[in-house]
Amino acid sequence: MSEISLALSGGAARGAYHLGVLQYIDDMNIKIKYICGTSIGAVIGTSYAAGVSPRRQLEIFKSKEFREAISFNFFRKSIFRINSKAAIFNELLPIDNLEELNIPVFFTAVDLISGKELYYSSGKVPEICMAFSALIPLFPPVKYNELLLGDGGIINHMPINPLQEHPYPIVGVNLHPLTISHNQNNIFDFLKSSIYLKTYSNSGDSQNKCDVFITNDKLRDYSLFSFKHFDELFDMGYLDAADSLDIYATMPD
Repeated sequence: MSEISLALSGGAARGAYHLGVLQYIDDMNIKIKYICGTSIGAVIGTSYAAGVSPRRQLEIFKSKEFREAISFNFFRKSIFRINSKAAIFNELLPIDNLEELNIPVFFTAVDLISGKELYYSSGKVPEICMAFSALIPLFPPVKYNELLLGDGGIINHMPINPLQEHPYPIVGVNLHPLTISHNQNNIFDFLKSSIYLKTYSNSGDSQNKCDVFITNDKLRDYSLFSFKHFDELFDMGYLDAADSLDIYATMPD
């Protein structure tokens, strides 16, 4: 049985792509020893480590109950809010503490006061998931252990630092293809490019340190906040994983 460490980026609704990758990993009997993630990658990684299958997670994300757990916040500190006490989150995250997971998971967050990237491998669930998935300004920042935290993807969309301390090949999955359009015609296009380069520079460093890197330029065509294309993204992730992870694939026991 092949063994790997897995890094899962942020990317909101594009997270269904992560689920396709995980499904291929399961089908090919590849064992994940450690997971590091941010935002939706951390939530999906935690759910998987708690024993919720990729296909079951897909059903949860597609459900009416999940959509109803996210509501408009009338611009009170954020545009949207998540009801972390909704029953559907008990199905997605059926554990109380990160320490109970079958696979160690590292969350990333950014300290909004100091700007530091922080890593956590313990804490309450799902509270910690909400804290470390607070994409500003879409969702409000969260106070945790006397710190004001936001989504770690703000400064690094695919963190791998904790995985480098372990002797397993690192597989990185990034929902934000690191490419920029050359069709820049005005000051706003150049502004977007400069922000993009700053935000994703750390992801580029992480990519170069991965043993296997999985992404797809077509991901740019999918909205971060649409619930319409989960099945397409799942299938895309599965096929891309098959292309990239064939050297680790083994027959099921």
